[in-house]
Amino acid sequence: MTFTSQGCAQAHAILTARFRLLFILVITCLCVSEQPTFSADSVSKEYQLKAAFLYNFTKFVTWPSKKFEESNNKLVIGIIGHNPFGNELAEITQGRTVGGRDIQVQYITSIEAAHSVNLLFIPNAEERKVKDHLRSLHAASVLTVGETDHFASLGGIISFSVNADKIRFEINREEAFNASLKISPQLLKLAISVRKTK
Repeated sequence: MTFTSQGCAQAHAILTARFRLLFILVITCLCVSEQPTFSADSVSKEYQLKAAFLYNFTKFVTWPSKKFEESNNKLVIGIIGHNPFGNELAEITQGRTVGGRDIQVQYITSIEAAHSVNLLFIPNAEERKVKDHLRSLHAASVLTVGETDHFASLGGIISFSVNADKIRFEINREEAFNASLKISPQLLKLAISVRKTK
């Protein structure tokens, strides 16, 4: 799905009113410019958009109820290793709730600590370190989100890519199933591709 002016108009025409409202932050950001670029000089803009995506992903994923027992009923978004968002993700989620649960952002330094979060963002530099642990993370019902276009093929659940100056994402539905996560069909429709369960 390409977020040009024409693409945004078509997306608005087919999405439900509820879905448009929930994704309005992301859609608005992506439609500010017909050709947004993400060079080294404007990397903060890229991560502002990715932070908005992460927040909105949480609205369209259902975790097993037992997952919240270890986090005092909070929905925890973890970032492992280097934090590329600055304060952006914390500011977007501050004071907001998903499913009646407060959102907490945590900065993770180990795989062991990552097992307790709901959503784990894995920066490009950390992907090599984490890829061998994806199975154990999914056994803990962690929604893993990476930022390379091959992350889903490695076993990650959602992977970002930047193609033709647009942020897109792929969903590995098989791994989401293995993690006991239910992803809304509305979110699946926005993905550029979906890896099916066998």
